[in-house]
Amino acid sequence: MRAAPHSTSRLIGPGSCTNVEAVTRARLLVIGALVLASAACGQSVPGPHAIDLGRSTCATCRHVISSLDAAAQIAYPDGTARLYDDIGCMATDPAARAGSGERYVQMAGGKGWVRAEDVTFASPPGATSPRGYNYFAYPEEESRRLAPDHWARGWQDLVTELSRKR
Repeated sequence: MRAAPHSTSRLIGPGSCTNVEAVTRARLLVIGALVLASAACGQSVPGPHAIDLGRSTCATCRHVISSLDAAAQIAYPDGTARLYDDIGCMATDPAARAGSGERYVQMAGGKGWVRAEDVTFASPPGATSPRGYNYFAYPEEESRRLAPDHWARGWQDLVTELSRKR
């Protein structure tokens, strides 16, 4: 004797929710929205501040910042910033190494702000920065091409190197 095939229509009554995928997707969307909302309540990552050329001063050497070519800054979650006229000033500043804010540097030639940890640094022959550290921020390939030793230094490499020189 043969058993009758089971019918799902007898197990799930009419009007029952049978679309498990839609219910799961809706729950995931709600969970995702709650995660995003809770993340928004925390401290946000501060962005770079505008530098008033000719008026803003370097936090380390107190010279007036007259060019963005080698400028740097630390932006803090409370909305304040520590400005530098030279990447080397920031790299040698103990307050910058303490690390409670987000470090930004100008790409060589004043081409825009980027996180210091996201670029590399080179000291091309003949290039000079305001305080004489002579390091500028570049994409990695350009740093390798421009640096006399073909070494694209990361932020920590630069900090270590400059702390030995001064």
